[in-house]
Amino acid sequence: MWFPRDLAIVAAVGLVLFAVTSQMMWFMATHEIDSRILVEIPQGASVRQIASILEEAGLVRDAGKFVAATRVLRLTDRLQAGSYEFGPRFSELKVLMALKYGEVAGRHLTIPEGYRASQIAALLEGVLSIDPAEFMELVHDPEFITSLGLSAPSLEGYLHPDTYRMRLDTTARGAIETMVAETQRILDDRLTARAESLGMSVHEVVTLASIIEAEAMFDSERRRISAVYHNRLRNGWRLEADPTVRYALGNYHRRLLYEDLKVSSPYNTYRNSGLPPGPICSPGRRSVEAAVFPLTNTREFFFVARGDGTHQFSRTFDEHLRAKDTIHRKRQSQDFSLDSGESG
Repeated sequence: MWFPRDLAIVAAVGLVLFAVTSQMMWFMATHEIDSRILVEIPQGASVRQIASILEEAGLVRDAGKFVAATRVLRLTDRLQAGSYEFGPRFSELKVLMALKYGEVAGRHLTIPEGYRASQIAALLEGVLSIDPAEFMELVHDPEFITSLGLSAPSLEGYLHPDTYRMRLDTTARGAIETMVAETQRILDDRLTARAESLGMSVHEVVTLASIIEAEAMFDSERRRISAVYHNRLRNGWRLEADPTVRYALGNYHRRLLYEDLKVSSPYNTYRNSGLPPGPICSPGRRSVEAAVFPLTNTREFFFVARGDGTHQFSRTFDEHLRAKDTIHRKRQSQDFSLDSGESG
């Protein structure tokens, strides 16, 4: 038999449960906005200060309730400072959890294989507003390079091409450290041991890999191109690699002329023997692998581009000249066919 007191207790508990449930649903409700909202939570801010910042930004509807929820969940001392970005869909619970786990705002950044440091600087400026001048200054800063554990004239080639997620407040220094660390991770014990067996330093490996990267469009040719360069180096021949001349000239678009091959630069491998002083671009892992694992049992010393991304390889200079002539005549024939309206 129910007594008035029992009914009152049940009613009170029911009301409390209803209130708690409604508040939870309110806290977990998803909101939609037209654009994303960026907020900055300063270091050392109290829970009340954080709640006020979020309320002003339109991310919470009631600062007092947000503070209460933080206390109930025992997160008062666990909210992290930083730049946060929310939208177009979010809930107040999601905002709280983001601050708990430090899920600060960031951007995905893809650095293509073969990019030069100057191209990476431009990319970072566009995505993260990093000053390209500051970035390039660090790339050539001897003290900074040494602090990263490297012995190189610059960080050209050591900025590993990959897809990164970087915080919006990432600095030029931080971006470089992230990319160099990835290069160092790839240059593991297996690769460095292989390099030592070939009598190559890590810097020489990265330098050769950068030339392979600039030459190869297809993975199937990377080790073969590497073998050509290893054969030429072994015989004391000049590499005569066009990409090194382009790097020396700062010319990356127009076709090279014979006059260009005479440019006075330590990077001109038509005039200087051996490898250039350093990398000419950022090589991907496959080119680094190819640099220390060239195709074996090949005596090829030459290759020429066919114009479709592949190359014709030759053992002798006479074979090379015939290959160049055949490709040249084929290109002229194709140009004539296009000009005369022929097809097939």
